Amino acid sequence: MTLRIRIVVAAVWIGSLALVGSLASAQARRAEPAAVISGADIGFRPEGWQGKARTGTWLVRIDGQWVEAAGAPKVSPVTTR
Repeated sequence: MTLRIRIVVAAVWIGSLALVGSLASAQARRAEPAAVISGADIGFRPEGWQGKARTGTWLVRIDGQWVEAAGAPKVSPVTTR
């Protein structure tokens, strides 16, 4: 392999790395928060899909800020008659 071919191969390789790097950075996610589908004080932040079902997080508005809702465990006695 001559020196000229090695230089051409190195230049093409570096050019391909630059191209892939620019394409990858163009696909970066946005830092802004996702939109919230909401009512007055309860909302849903969509995050993806699971088949045909929309997945996401339930939110509640507290003092004007959206906060993730956490489910509280409910204990109920098991009785028989």
